[in-house]
This record gives sequence, C-alpha cells and structure tokens, in this order.
Amino acid sequence: MRVYYDKGLIIEAEGLKFLLDPRSRADFHSANLVLVSHGHSDHISGLIEASENVRVGASNITHEIARLVRVERDRRFLGNTVLMDRKHGFRTDKYNVLAYDAGHCMGSLQFKIDTGEHLIGYTGDLNFCESITERKADVMDCDVLLIEATFGSEEYVFPEREEIISEILAYAEKNVSDGVPLVLIGYSLGKCQELTSLISKGLGCDVLAPKQIFEFNRIFERYKTGLGKYFEIESEEAREIIEGNKYVLLLPPSYLGRNAPEKLAKAFNLPKPPKVAICTGWAAKNSFFFSMQQAYNIDAAFPLSSHADFSQLLEYVSAVEPSIVYTTFGNPVNLAKQIKKRLKIKAQPVVNKMQQALETYSINQEPQITLKTDINKPKTPEKAA
Repeated sequence: MRVYYDKGLIIEAEGLKFLLDPRSRADFHSANLVLVSHGHSDHISGLIEASENVRVGASNITHEIARLVRVERDRRFLGNTVLMDRKHGFRTDKYNVLAYDAGHCMGSLQFKIDTGEHLIGYTGDLNFCESITERKADVMDCDVLLIEATFGSEEYVFPEREEIISEILAYAEKNVSDGVPLVLIGYSLGKCQELTSLISKGLGCDVLAPKQIFEFNRIFERYKTGLGKYFEIESEEAREIIEGNKYVLLLPPSYLGRNAPEKLAKAFNLPKPPKVAICTGWAAKNSFFFSMQQAYNIDAAFPLSSHADFSQLLEYVSAVEPSIVYTTFGNPVNLAKQIKKRLKIKAQPVVNKMQQALETYSINQEPQITLKTDINKPKTPEKAA
C-alpha cells in the first residue's frame, strides 16, 4: 500500500487507486474513485475543474457547492456524483466506501475505504468537539488512518468552546449596545454559519453578510436548520439596519487590508469605522493578534475554530487506535512525531507541498472558494473561485 501526494492525496492498494480531495490539474482518469471531503477550496478546487463524467463521492451539500461554483465558471453539471451521507456509502465488487461526519463544516465527511486487505480511514478536516452548527466528528474503525494536521503543534490548544463563545457574545453585545459598528471576520463556509446563528439567536441582533455567505446560509438552512435573521449586505433591508446602527456584519478574511476599519466603513457606507474582530483557530498563538493588529488594525481575535486542536487530534487518534497513521496538511511532521511519542502508534507525514506551513500562514490564504474581493467595490458580488 502507498500513500502520497500528487495534486491530491493518493492511496494505492490492492491494484486500486483513490484520489482524495483533488487539486487543480489532478489526474482524475487514472483513479478508480475520487472522494471529496468538503467544500473548502483546498479540498474541492480540482472538482470544480473536473470533466462532468468523473466519478466522485461527496455529500449532497458539497455537491451543491461544487455545482454553484461550476455554474459561475460556466462549467457543465457533474453528472456522475455518488451522493453520500453519514453512515451511508456504496459497494463495488472490489471495494466498499462508508461516510462519517467530520464536524468541520456543513457537508463535511470522513471516508472509510475497505479494500478487503485494508480498512483505510481519511478524515479530511475535522472538528472533534460540538459546535453551534455541527456535531462532533465520528470515530472511524480503521487500520490505516489519514488525518489532517492543521493545528498539529503543541502551541495550538484552544480554550473550551463555551468560553470562546461567551467572550464573542460579550464583545459583540458591548459594541452593539454602544452603537459601534462591528465586523466579525470568519470563513464564508463553516465559520460564518456558526457566527450567524450565534449572533442572531444568542444576541438577538441583525446579521448582515455579502452574497456568498448569504447563499451558504441558505444552503445550510435547506439541509439542516434555521440560522435566525440575516440579510444580504446589498439589500434594502440591510441599508435600513445600518442606519439603525444595531447589527453585526460578517465578512470573509479576503476583505481584510491595511487600515481595515476605515476601508470597510467607506466600502459599506457605514456611519463610522467599525470595530473588527477575527474568529480563527490561529488566534490561539499569542503572537497572532499582535501581527494582525499591526497589519490590519483589528480590534480583537478569538480562537474559534472549525478544526480539532492539537489535543483533540491526539484524542481522535487514540480513539481510533489504528495500526499506522499518515498525517497531512498543516504541520504533519510534528503531529506524526507526537503520535509516535505519546500514543506509541506508528506514524509518518505525507508532505503536502501545495499548502503553507504554520510559520508562513497568511490570513488571506483562507480555505474557501472565493476570489479576493476588491474592497473598494462592495457592490460587486463575491465570485466563487
């Protein structure tokens, strides 16, 4: 059996080839099956460009996100997608595939592949704790585990989620009650659905968002549950809400730039510069806020993440008890080392050269499917990449 990276994760076993979360220009046609874990661009970009007859396994929601982006790119509908959901999959005469909840964002899945000789589990990105909008990731029973290592370093251990949520609510409530415009920065897919529900239901406050976040919220509500009251930033209702000065504006990280409060006030015709806070797991590192403050003049940072932190990654591996672990994305070398040291389980990294290491992470390299929007042109809808 071989596990390696070539414009996507590749598993070769028993004469079969599986392509996981393909990137642009991936070799689709040599694979027996393509599996896509969720709709963030670092996992779905290849699917957006694939020919319409490629056989793909993905959730209904991920399929809909891919279809939305392909339409915007004037690409034909993917007609050979195998729609999967939690604890459901499919069988062939050579292998079986079963899907599990990953807890990362709407539609995110893990996959277990049974080749007859091996039980291979792939997590994609996962969150191993309950969030407002997603359940905790399922634990797969597998011999070989491929696991993400986004926060696979000891410096990324998050506070309890309830504590983080309480801090965000208190921060938002103070600014809204003081009549200060507030912008919360989070990824369009995943984070902003949780923030929409948190602010709308937890604070009882109007939420404004650009087109793509608005559309993702609508998809979430079609497949899952209501998120509360929210409005597209370009709508007539949103203009009236802005004049009333009691709202929270959600934006993806692509809107950040130097002197962000002043530029955002000008872009969205706000009465005065807003307070800007970012919600991301990278904020667990002490130096993160200060670097973001210096670069963008943000006011606060909260370590609210859709990923498992370092401790949760180890907890997940311990729960699975595989014979061998392959670590990928983020900080795979350190996580593999710590799995061997702390859990006494064989582990090795699969180096992903297409992604940045933690030390070189930039906030505008967010894993979502939007092009960076010109902040001075807020009336131009965000376009999916």
